[in-house]
Amino acid sequence: MTITLVGDFADPLSFLASQRVEQIRSLDLHDVHWFAVESDRERPMGGRPLQRALIERAQRLAAPGEAVPAPELRVPNSRAATSAYAESFTDGVPDAMRCALYDALWAHGRDIGDPNVIRQIVVDILNPLRPAGDIDWRVRANLPIVPLGDANLIATTRRLGLIVSMGRGPLTLAGQLRIDKWRQLWLQQAAPTLPLLLTDVGESLAGEPALAWLADLLPHRHLVATAGGAARQNRSPIEMPGQPAEIPVP
Repeated sequence: MTITLVGDFADPLSFLASQRVEQIRSLDLHDVHWFAVESDRERPMGGRPLQRALIERAQRLAAPGEAVPAPELRVPNSRAATSAYAESFTDGVPDAMRCALYDALWAHGRDIGDPNVIRQIVVDILNPLRPAGDIDWRVRANLPIVPLGDANLIATTRRLGLIVSMGRGPLTLAGQLRIDKWRQLWLQQAAPTLPLLLTDVGESLAGEPALAWLADLLPHRHLVATAGGAARQNRSPIEMPGQPAEIPVP
């Protein structure tokens, strides 16, 4: 079965869904694709404090062992993170980038709306064996930031973390086309609550029901039965016309 999730890096329920996707992937249960959207384009670049109701909702839905957002978090605009994720397909590291972006915000409180923070995350992902020392220290010491010797200047530039513009958009047309495709898919479903879950066998769920459906897929679902417990009794699937949807792949 092919499962497609649509989430927002600024959404706490999408953070929970991302963690469950990693469990599903680690068990090699299904083919899972993750698309990212900026659901609130009016969110200021400096972000907004996370509402207490959203914190309590995430805590209620989280399964044992799942990380939940801290109460003092300020949630930034997700345009830069969405752009970084879209670009990461070019580098072949979308799963690592998705996890790193969610963890940076929800587990460590970093401002993933800041292109400079995004650059640091990208450097970590694309240079797992880079020289010791942080970027600033190596610049002051006149040492290379990443391993040298690659004749491909574009690849070297990307390894330096330069995949998102200071305007928070993707640097390539391919990245922008991915973002447009993902947003189009989300809008075709009437822009429902996130996360949005679609499958190639016709399942279509959004929000808490989507989280509950993911929990049901896991072999230890008795341990995560509290995740979306109420939602399982009040599922409200999104109506999908015609045959099971064909899920576009980036």
